[in-house]
Amino acid sequence: MVKWKARKETVDIGCIELGSLTFDEDYMSVSIDICDMSEELKEEVDKAVGVAKSQYAGKWEKWYMEHPELKRHRIQWSGKSVVMDYTYLSVVFEAGKPISYSIVAGFHDAEDARMEACADITVDLSEYTNELKRAVIKVLLDKFFG
Repeated sequence: MVKWKARKETVDIGCIELGSLTFDEDYMSVSIDICDMSEELKEEVDKAVGVAKSQYAGKWEKWYMEHPELKRHRIQWSGKSVVMDYTYLSVVFEAGKPISYSIVAGFHDAEDARMEACADITVDLSEYTNELKRAVIKVLLDKFFG
C-alpha cells in the first residue's frame, strides 16, 4: 500500500491511501508495423489474400441475394495483383490466455480501390515473448510518461 498527499492547485487537501493497481480492461492489442518479411512469409500472405478475396466476393454475393433491390457494385476482383495498403503484426494480450500473434495485411483491387479487404495469418512468436514484453513496456513508458 502507498500513501500520497493530494493537492488541488497549490493547497494540500489531504492524503489518499492506495491499494492494488488494476486495469479497467483485461485486453490489450498492440500493432507493430512490418518493414520486411521473408519470401516464404510473403507467399503465406499471398495465400491469405487469395482466401480473403474469395470471402469478400462471397459475402457481397450473399448480401445482394438478400437485398435484390440494391444497386449491385462490382464484387469480382480484377486479374491484376492487389495493392497492399498496410501490413502489421497484431499482438493481443488477454488476461488468462496466451499472447496471440497474427500478421494482418490490408489491400485493395488494382482497378477499383473501393474493393478492399483484410487478410490475416496466425503466427507463433512465443519464443520472443520476453523481447516483446520489454518493447511494449518501453513504448508504454515513452508514450504516457515520456
